[in-house]
Amino acid sequence: MAKEMSTWIIISLAVLGVGAAIAEFLRTPRERRYRVFPQASLDEQLKNCPVSAEAVIIKGSKARALVKWVPYIFIGAVLVGFTLWRKSTGNVDCTRLLGINTTYILLLLVCYGLPIGLLVVSSLFVGTGLKTIKTGYFPPLDSVVFKDTIAKKGTISTLRGVVLLVLPVFTLFIVYLGNNAYTVVAGGQNMHEIIEKLEAKCQ
Repeated sequence: MAKEMSTWIIISLAVLGVGAAIAEFLRTPRERRYRVFPQASLDEQLKNCPVSAEAVIIKGSKARALVKWVPYIFIGAVLVGFTLWRKSTGNVDCTRLLGINTTYILLLLVCYGLPIGLLVVSSLFVGTGLKTIKTGYFPPLDSVVFKDTIAKKGTISTLRGVVLLVLPVFTLFIVYLGNNAYTVVAGGQNMHEIIEKLEAKCQ
């Protein structure tokens, strides 16, 4: 169980990273996705946008953007740190953190922590989705962005807004799968019984 849980949490973090990379790739205009050379300035990009896009530059604010993302960065760092620390210990099934078996903590993180975290994060973007559909702009004109970003109207922007609205429903399904996974692993045992079973060979 220990190795499986470690593998799953690493895979989950990897999926999140890949998802973020894909989102950034899709956010980049198609004509600039594969460029190796420096991109054109925002002013030039703005001039090349079709009139129908009603493109506008949103001024970036590194400080505000970093403050906005601190909770996510912190949670990611804690998860990675916990996984690396746990793998560096001897017999992982016999290790405790704050009096709780770390393998059981990992089980909770994989089955409940990550799914619920994804649900919370996706819910925070519902407002962005609503604003995008209402105004047609993605990102919305009042968005906090790390660097100057072009906001445009169009079908693709509207679709992005719809995706952000539907995302919480998808993450609810992930929460459901996580709960089912815990039920299967627990096999009707309570927390104390599971921990006793994990630590049966520790003495």
